[in-house]
Amino acid sequence: MWEIKIKREKSLPDPVGYKKAYDDCQGQELRDDLEKKAMGIAKGGFGNIFMIMFTLYMTGNMMNIFTIVIIGQFLWQAISTIAKMDQAFSALENRGISLFLYKLIYLSAGLLQLGVVLYKLYNIGLLPLNSADWIDLVPLHHQEEIVVPYSYN
Repeated sequence: MWEIKIKREKSLPDPVGYKKAYDDCQGQELRDDLEKKAMGIAKGGFGNIFMIMFTLYMTGNMMNIFTIVIIGQFLWQAISTIAKMDQAFSALENRGISLFLYKLIYLSAGLLQLGVVLYKLYNIGLLPLNSADWIDLVPLHHQEEIVVPYSYN
């Protein structure tokens, strides 16, 4: 009778294209994978910035309903991106890595998106930053005395 004995060696490398699950990783590999995932989440907001800039450029400087809707959509997206920062990193909390730098990068991407939208609002005249926009708040000066020229003729 034929008998086949197969030896199992624990030190064989993983096959090409096989990725260990997080539970199977040990120590530094787990830390590196978590840091790569955190950096991917943090840099995700920067991908939208050029799309936002191009779309806002294509809307032009005329004020119409389409421009207002598109600007409103991008403004809401930027604010919700900043507001959902903790939710974006919730899967990586308490996993042994510091998320401060990654959250700072994520926040900077959200603030940059917000800045682009606010710049567009300023260009079309909806953001009151000029002194002429606030001229109604300057108190009027009322003259108390009037000087009238008198002629002796």
